[in-house]
Amino acid sequence: MGSAERGSSLSVEPIDFSELDLLWNQYGHLWTWDNPFVTPPWLKSWWRVFGESRELLMLLITSDGKPIGIAPLMAAGNSALLVGSADLCDTGDVIVAPEKEQLFISGLLKFLESRDITRLVLEPVRPDSAAYGFAMAASQLSGWRCTTVSTGSSLEMALPGGWPAYLAGLSPKQRHEVRRKLRRLNEAGKVIVRERGATGTTDMAMNRFIELFRKSRKDKAAFMNKGRELFFRELAVELAAAGMLRLQEVTINGVTAAMVFCVEHRNSLYLYNNGYSPAYRTVSIGLMSKVLSIRAAIEAGLATYDFLGGTERYKYQLGGREITLYSCDFEYSG
Repeated sequence: MGSAERGSSLSVEPIDFSELDLLWNQYGHLWTWDNPFVTPPWLKSWWRVFGESRELLMLLITSDGKPIGIAPLMAAGNSALLVGSADLCDTGDVIVAPEKEQLFISGLLKFLESRDITRLVLEPVRPDSAAYGFAMAASQLSGWRCTTVSTGSSLEMALPGGWPAYLAGLSPKQRHEVRRKLRRLNEAGKVIVRERGATGTTDMAMNRFIELFRKSRKDKAAFMNKGRELFFRELAVELAAAGMLRLQEVTINGVTAAMVFCVEHRNSLYLYNNGYSPAYRTVSIGLMSKVLSIRAAIEAGLATYDFLGGTERYKYQLGGREITLYSCDFEYSG
């Protein structure tokens, strides 16, 4: 590990991704590591593709020699930002041991001051994140002030114990629509849902996903440039190795009609993206593939389905509830 700055019992030091992996294996189940966008598979994949021109500032904070958290940051001049980008990472956070929040933020900010970093931008973050909690307690931070603004919304829903209960929770109109469209889908041919992308077969599955993604819509084709394609491929391999990838394929009469790229983490399923064949638009395959991923999450006994960022209408129709996202901008005034 790198050199540390010490203050009383606190120590802050930069670490690399191999050390992050070790900490994930040891503390992943103990710390507030609930956000998939700050897990090693995500951070490593993003950094490999987009981190070349940036300075990594992955910081480990310890108290009395015991790790209490990680700040996955990158430096840009006199500012520090969360590793990631808004187009590929829906939310961010820092990772902190329970009841160690005050020690963590104290050690982190003192280290940033020692590096002449006078601004810390944590965005976008959820209201239940550690980062947002620090923003709400900013008045207690010596020499620092924080501006918090809304940057958009995310949607998620608690999952019931079974598919009939899920349908019962929808509005009468939407319940009718889901049933009607599922019936039309099944009338189109034999529908089979499979999970793809297991370790060793990820590349082949991603070839098909990216092909369908680009075919889905013109804006998706424009979005999936070479850099983002490389990121998606790196991410899928890393997630598969960690047991987090849920790449669901929907076939109709043996032909791939849609694929849904989801991430499973901490008893939740995250809808990251999807692609579909325009040949099956008449059976609403884009929407129905997401409905089928909800059903798969319920059948797997998961607690939450997260639609992630954006306020597309279908997310509300399928049961999503809004969560406001924030930007927390900390500035040091000395």
